[in-house]
Amino acid sequence: MMTANNLLKGMLCVIGIIITFLVTAQPAKNYTSLEHALFFTDSVQWLSLRNKGLTEIPDELFALHNTRYLDLGLNPIKVISGKIENLDKLFYLDLSNSELSQLPEEIKSLSFLRYVYLRYNKPTNLDRDFQLLAQLPNLKALHLKIPGLEELPESVGQLAHVEYLELSDTHIKSLPESFAELKNLNVLYVNNDMRFDILNNIRVLARLPKLSELHLEGDQFTKLPSTINQLRSLEYLYLNNNRLKELPPEIQDLKKLRYIDVSNNDIPNLLLDQYRDQYAPTLRIRF
Repeated sequence: MMTANNLLKGMLCVIGIIITFLVTAQPAKNYTSLEHALFFTDSVQWLSLRNKGLTEIPDELFALHNTRYLDLGLNPIKVISGKIENLDKLFYLDLSNSELSQLPEEIKSLSFLRYVYLRYNKPTNLDRDFQLLAQLPNLKALHLKIPGLEELPESVGQLAHVEYLELSDTHIKSLPESFAELKNLNVLYVNNDMRFDILNNIRVLARLPKLSELHLEGDQFTKLPSTINQLRSLEYLYLNNNRLKELPPEIQDLKKLRYIDVSNNDIPNLLLDQYRDQYAPTLRIRF
């Protein structure tokens, strides 16, 4: 089964292959050492410094101006230098598991940037940062891990180009009204958020015309509201690792729904068997 998430992963693999074979002054190579990469500054297009213990991005890295793919994940980086604007061909940026508090103003100049992974530690001005990200004309996928975040700023609605948005480990109860402005959003994750109120957020989610894949995993809610049938564009629904005891009958109103994951919930086996018989073969259910 090819979900939007799997498609994204496949696209990243293809991107990696394309980047590797792009023609430059030197044969393009993948590097996992900054020291080695600095010998071939013009040929570096793929650089991974994952889990190197970095607390900041070394200034030397900004000389690698042809870099398309930059993985700095699993480093406790607190600040991104404004010199990142020198990486004006950057396509993919991974700062997952970092300790950011804000983004530099210069990030808005990275016009080719398409995939961004960020982890914040007590953001100082998330509203400003979303406004900066909104100026990236090619941004399609945004992964945000912001432990303890209680609300999203209204500026999230300015991320008009984003098709894939992941919010994890937050304490968000309600999505702002402006969230409905994400008209190109196909895939949404709101995972591991025990305060997320699905009932009060259906109205906003229902105004996302392209929302085809919704992940509400590990949110610990006990009931799926009957108004779930308002999410008419849904094809894939992930409700695993919650505390559901049943599914509302209105789930069958979702005519485009092809797959639903209710594994690791509190639904009795007898009821699960009933769902299997009731919804097969048009809807695949994972128990």
